Amino acid sequence: MKIVQINSVCGQGSTGRIAVDIAIEVERRGHVCYIAYGHGNTDYQRSYKIGNRFEHLLHNILFSRLLGLQGYGSIVSTLKFVKWLKKIKPDIIHIHNLHANYINYRILFKYIISRKLPVIFTLHDCLNFTGKCTYFTANSCNKWKQECHKCPLYHKSGVPSIFFDWSRKMFRDKKMFYSRIERCKTIAVSKWLKEIAFESILNCNGHSVSYIYNWIDHRVFKPADKEEIERFYQKYDLPRDKRYLISVSQEWDMSATRTEDALAIAEKLPDDYYLILVGRMNRSFELPKNIIHIPYISSQMELAIAYSLADVYVHLSIQDTFGLVIGEAMACGTIPVTYNSTACSETPSSFGIVVPPRDINAIINSLSLIESKKARRLEMIEFVKNTYDKTINIGQYIETYTEIVQNEI
Repeated sequence: MKIVQINSVCGQGSTGRIAVDIAIEVERRGHVCYIAYGHGNTDYQRSYKIGNRFEHLLHNILFSRLLGLQGYGSIVSTLKFVKWLKKIKPDIIHIHNLHANYINYRILFKYIISRKLPVIFTLHDCLNFTGKCTYFTANSCNKWKQECHKCPLYHKSGVPSIFFDWSRKMFRDKKMFYSRIERCKTIAVSKWLKEIAFESILNCNGHSVSYIYNWIDHRVFKPADKEEIERFYQKYDLPRDKRYLISVSQEWDMSATRTEDALAIAEKLPDDYYLILVGRMNRSFELPKNIIHIPYISSQMELAIAYSLADVYVHLSIQDTFGLVIGEAMACGTIPVTYNSTACSETPSSFGIVVPPRDINAIINSLSLIESKKARRLEMIEFVKNTYDKTINIGQYIETYTEIVQNEI
């Protein structure tokens, strides 16, 4: 088989690493896999970069922000990409993230439909079935079930539109194209997202919807030894007489609910606990003494050590399609505390503690249960190994490739 994956990045970020992981396993099993991407650079040899920085900037400013039509720019670069596809002659198109101002999805879908190519969608968020929103939970908006219009987030979600709300047009265009693709399978990254997608425009024309979990590198994410933890204590000057909660986010925005909740937790933490926040943070005030901020940890091995020294991983997001960082922490033996919202509560299974969204008192009260949860620590690590295994889960993708090419789905 010859597969072409399409994603905003290749080898970078969570979705970029997923695309490369799939490609490497596909190649190992004797098939051919290309990755087309929009941003950054990659070491993956069979890659194709769509557009350049100028085209991406033009798409962002003119089409996305001024006109409110993300995915409608990058016309020339997408036509060049389609020309390349015609030379490659793929058997399958596997689509990850089309947003990020690098591709014209109308041109792409017209090519797919004209060639009657089978398509795999991996849903990393919700943009594929909404007018323009990557997430809708925080606003309790369910217009996507019928038809997006008068979007409450048109100037906030994803790439904000300054002037125009084209959510209805964008929704209708997606619905029209999906109905014309002959063979299509949608793969969500969690059971929760699968159920949501099943109610959406992706579930049409005999297309199927299922889920395959993302995976965790168990060679990296595992309990750290005492020497590694001691070096981490020294590097970040951490008090050794404290117990630690840890939370990881790409960015701790002062206006975000997760940051508000982190500060609220700090106010109520018992004296023997500190909270570690990992991720970028722009702030103009001093953090409480019991919050330790680590701006960025580039090494996954060092991140695994950070998880290992903490008693609790507290996940403060209220809308996630898959809690990868939750699983990583569990693989290191750290007990997760999550909100009962979207897929956040799915990853921990019975090994974590689930509390109502933004219930700070419930988080504080849950600390009394941590020791009892630690009794199943080894069982939890084994659960993560089996459920979020790279070889097994990528194997499910390759089985799906074979099935859709043979027109079995």
